[in-house]
Amino acid sequence: MAEEKMTANVPADAEEGRVFVVESNRRDEMIKLVLLIILIVIFPPAAVAVHANECNMHVFISLILVFFFMIPSYIHAIWYCFFRKPTQMTIS
Repeated sequence: MAEEKMTANVPADAEEGRVFVVESNRRDEMIKLVLLIILIVIFPPAAVAVHANECNMHVFISLILVFFFMIPSYIHAIWYCFFRKPTQMTIS
């Protein structure tokens, strides 16, 4: 009797050992989003500073809100990180 080679219904790409990778830009955006959410929960001014990439007026506003009013600090951080539209800088 001849031995028959048994193969599973596997796509040709998987047989060659190819790996499917998520695009790095999309992955980086997902990591940044998760990081911002974690920072907002732990310490909102840190999330604002990471999103701004600088220590600007909004970081100080967020710090003041943390020390005096916790819930408005969360609202400010969520607004700054997710809903605020960046300002347009024009040089004339």
